[in-house]
Amino acid sequence: KMSYGSIDGSGFGSRNPFGGPSRQGYQPLATQIDPSELQELFQETSANVFRINSNVTSLERSLRSLGTSNDTQELQDGLHATQQETNKTITTSTKAIKQLSEVVRGSSRV
Repeated sequence: KMSYGSIDGSGFGSRNPFGGPSRQGYQPLATQIDPSELQELFQETSANVFRINSNVTSLERSLRSLGTSNDTQELQDGLHATQQETNKTITTSTKAIKQLSEVVRGSSRV
């Protein structure tokens, strides 16, 4: 699983797809972006959106069981774990979407 850093591209591992630093900071230029890394970012974001939607469905189902005869410690633990995973996925996705928007803004200036 790939994690994403700040908008400056530090989350992409050893290669910075946005080019080097300049006086204004990193300049996202479309010509400097590795297409395979961009594709990976899109795929990861798509997978995260799917995971978030699946988790929301699961959370809704579990919430309906709270306070009923199906309410167990296992249900509550699962609910908590799913909630934490979903929050982490949302955070990761937000960072990735910010990076994608920087790329789009950068490519429109070229």
